[in-house]
Amino acid sequence: MLKKYFFTCLFFLGSISAFGQEEEGVFWEIIGPDSSTPSYLFGTIHLICQEDFVINDKIADKLKRADYLVLEIDMDDPQLQVAMQQNLYNKEGQKISDFLSEEAYHTVHTFIKERTGMDMDMLKEMRPMVLMSLLYNNLLECETMSLEMELMSLANTGNKEVLGLETVEDQMSLFDHIPLSKQYESFYAYIKDIEKGQDEFRELINAYKEEKIVDLLQMVAESPEYKDYQDVFLYERNQNWLKPMKRIMKNGQAFFAVGAGHLAGPKGLIQLLKSQGFTVKRIDF
Repeated sequence: MLKKYFFTCLFFLGSISAFGQEEEGVFWEIIGPDSSTPSYLFGTIHLICQEDFVINDKIADKLKRADYLVLEIDMDDPQLQVAMQQNLYNKEGQKISDFLSEEAYHTVHTFIKERTGMDMDMLKEMRPMVLMSLLYNNLLECETMSLEMELMSLANTGNKEVLGLETVEDQMSLFDHIPLSKQYESFYAYIKDIEKGQDEFRELINAYKEEKIVDLLQMVAESPEYKDYQDVFLYERNQNWLKPMKRIMKNGQAFFAVGAGHLAGPKGLIQLLKSQGFTVKRIDF
């Protein structure tokens, strides 16, 4: 269960100019300047309601053709669970109660107990983004599914090799750029106004279902907890991913699946790949 939610935080992590219709879409074919063999880029949403969940036949077909399934991290790595466990808690033992007032902590304690049955006193040293993952079922108000886990299942059925563009440590270190006080305050703000968080989550999912990746990027740009850290959470990672993406595509057909927030914009993966000479063409569902 933890693995399913652990990476969801990273999805909710420039300025937006006008894009044409071709910029919209979550599924893309990629062909290199010196190749006729296509690879594929699929923008995911890391958590979605079961009733909204579908692996389109085109997605399944392209994954079947590919040699590799490439995710943000290698979720097939046998050491993944160990790495996750090592990153659950604040490195220096800081506690949520160090950053919130007694009244605010009591509100958090009561909410977590009522909604999850867990004792917040036992979770005080958990990193804010891990605590946030406990709220996702409450934000969505439904039984949830993970696109990445379903893609993993398809890849394993087809004996595909699973690769990652970065490590768990890479991902978790991103949050070191945001002061802990700000992260815990954001967590408390979600609990204090859960209805607002639910509305935002529904808006996010609706934009994803309609393949409006520019709107998804705009939501990240307007998100109060991440708007000052877009370079770290989005653009620098996009740039860092180009090198391994190009290397993997040289070795065979790849099916890349990353958060849809990484696709759009002048610093998004679509434009970055085009700037490297790749032909990037939308696959219409």
